[in-house]
Amino acid sequence: MTHEIRHSNDSPAKSLRRRVARWFSRRLGTSTAEQKSVAFVPARGIHRILVCRATKTLGETLLLAPLLHELEIRFPGAEVDIVSGCAAAPALFARHAQVRRVTVLPRSIGKAPLRYWRVLRALRTAGYDLAIDPYVFSNSDRLLVRTTQARFRIGFDGARKSGHLTHALVEPKAPEHAAKLPVYLLRKTMGVADEATPWTYPELDLRLSEAEREGGRKMLHALITTDAGTPPRGAIGVYGFATGVKNYPRDWWERFLAVLARHYPEYVIVEIVPGFGRSQLGDAYPACFSSDLRKLGGVLANLSLYVSADCGIMHLAAASGAPTIGIFSVTDIPGWCVYGARNRTLDARGLDAEQVAADVVAASTEILRDV
Repeated sequence: MTHEIRHSNDSPAKSLRRRVARWFSRRLGTSTAEQKSVAFVPARGIHRILVCRATKTLGETLLLAPLLHELEIRFPGAEVDIVSGCAAAPALFARHAQVRRVTVLPRSIGKAPLRYWRVLRALRTAGYDLAIDPYVFSNSDRLLVRTTQARFRIGFDGARKSGHLTHALVEPKAPEHAAKLPVYLLRKTMGVADEATPWTYPELDLRLSEAEREGGRKMLHALITTDAGTPPRGAIGVYGFATGVKNYPRDWWERFLAVLARHYPEYVIVEIVPGFGRSQLGDAYPACFSSDLRKLGGVLANLSLYVSADCGIMHLAAASGAPTIGIFSVTDIPGWCVYGARNRTLDARGLDAEQVAADVVAASTEILRDV
């Protein structure tokens, strides 16, 4: 049976924005004729690369990391620019050596039309060799790529967006992870994909420095160390917030954490506090808050285990190297599950807090670590 790929956060408002962006992408942008077709994007002669991802969300933006790693392999001497709708994008990709510039789009075109127009004008005149529209849904990404006049413009074509590319792939029908799709796109349009052997994909990696990891270790040590009793074996990080229908209320988390604490009495539960700075667990646990995502990543990297519902911080934990368990109650699992072989994704649809906690305990036996 064909599995339709769905977005992680479909909503009427988001669907409306997508339709508006589709209208603009089909009617605006450059009128330059498509380049005469060549079979594949060449491995040589590509020096300036642009990746366009207009999403504002942390998780979807972070999932570009495997593509950036793939670009390092395919074009080791090139520079990469990124256009992003996510304010955190410059921090997320700060340690990717090939990334020259990250341009953050205005949060609303209507509130900053001149700034948005200046971005489009800069893209048009930059002289990119390769522009990448990496995902299957966003017509904003397609508009940005269309504007560039890059010699090679690659992306997916399907019912939701099409046209204005030199090399287009048919939108895949089988479920595939959002972090893998851009890598798949690049390999196929370059003709380097070996269909006879199983594919491997780059890891999701925040590329924390040793100093960032050590800073996180010291912060976590201060949070969980007390003068009384035996030192804990480690820390289990819990992030008690997610957007919209993915969010669980406090009483759900209280029941969940009661089970988790009984099973792991030698570990300290640490709350990872959301960016708006308020505990979601009633200030019942030692808490870590940082508005600096790289500092937060350093803390996450030192956890024995990280647990949350599907959210951007879940992907940040996985990218930081923490053993990560994601609890999914709404989102399409094949497309958005926790990335990485050492992590686990739980289908929690129809389960109560105690049942989910039991599943987390079972899954954690394979990945829990002492730190």
